[in-house]
Amino acid sequence: MTVRVCDATFSDWVSLPFDDGWTDTFIIRVSALACLPPFVYEDPFKRIASYLTRKRRGASIWVQVDAPGQWFALELFTALKGLKLPYAVTCSGKKLDWVDFDKPPWLSYRPPDRPPAVPEKPHDLSPEAILCLQALARMGKGDDDEIGSLTGLDLEEAQSILAHLAKWKYVVHKIGRKIQPGKPVQMDKLPHWHLNRKGLSLALRHWNIPAGFPFDVYAEANQYLIETSHHHRSRLWPDWLRSAWPQAEIWTGWCEVSIPELSALPDALVWGRLQGYETLFWLEVGDTHKSKVDIETTTVTRLQDALKLSRHTGMRLVYTQLSPNWVHEAARWACVNLDADVAVVMGDQRREGKLPMVEWGKITST
Repeated sequence: MTVRVCDATFSDWVSLPFDDGWTDTFIIRVSALACLPPFVYEDPFKRIASYLTRKRRGASIWVQVDAPGQWFALELFTALKGLKLPYAVTCSGKKLDWVDFDKPPWLSYRPPDRPPAVPEKPHDLSPEAILCLQALARMGKGDDDEIGSLTGLDLEEAQSILAHLAKWKYVVHKIGRKIQPGKPVQMDKLPHWHLNRKGLSLALRHWNIPAGFPFDVYAEANQYLIETSHHHRSRLWPDWLRSAWPQAEIWTGWCEVSIPELSALPDALVWGRLQGYETLFWLEVGDTHKSKVDIETTTVTRLQDALKLSRHTGMRLVYTQLSPNWVHEAARWACVNLDADVAVVMGDQRREGKLPMVEWGKITST
């Protein structure tokens, strides 16, 4: 049941008995499939935690992650380091233990008073419709097939949902403004789906961001690339994988992901399971404008960052380059001495939904 502390709302609240006292623990529920990468929760959750410490001394936070695997919760725990109060991040359904907190929570001699409940506001939208709103909130604007790919919905279902959302004024299909760094503001060449204000508000509430709390870092990076074939392919990466490797479980993915402490920014990052292993699928598209020397140098940096991301949580990695063959040959020199839990795949960007099979510890190409 949603509870409120002044202007902040939380999914629920619980007072947990530990040793000789009781916690004052606020629950935030997060869906790993809600179109947001785990890294972007750092800023809003730190704002919420800072606010809570001022209003409810001794409080702690328990983030419950609804996820099909472990990686998302592990990354979220890392992203929240430095929170001003004790916090724990677990997968939904797990019993919270004392050791799950990053630091010991404050304990009172009796259970604190339960915060007031907040009535739910009905909206009559399906979970799939909310998912489309969340995808669009991060995308800024997008096409039917891009929204379908990033939500995991088939194209016809996504189109039907978008038509319903447009009818009720949550979204609008229009030509918008295209902003490019260093250039005058221009208009898009083709119409895209855009969120209306109430659509964005609903997406934020279902990300558990309270009204009035700033949250500016959820959008894709490099929005000026929208309408380019490069950006379109990146957004279609989850569907590309579903088509190429139907035996894989593709859970969710994100385009143009900024990752803390990494210099490289993947064109797209997908999370799923392949051959029984929880796996990250890192995508790079193009590089045809670079020299062979630059491609090799850049690939070294990207691959090392991809490895850093996967290794600290123990995930397997499939690193994919979608480019012409001459780019593959240049990039291949940077992909040497691969570990047994890493695969490099060289695919043709013109053959949508087609990829060579994965061989761990090796490079495969079309």
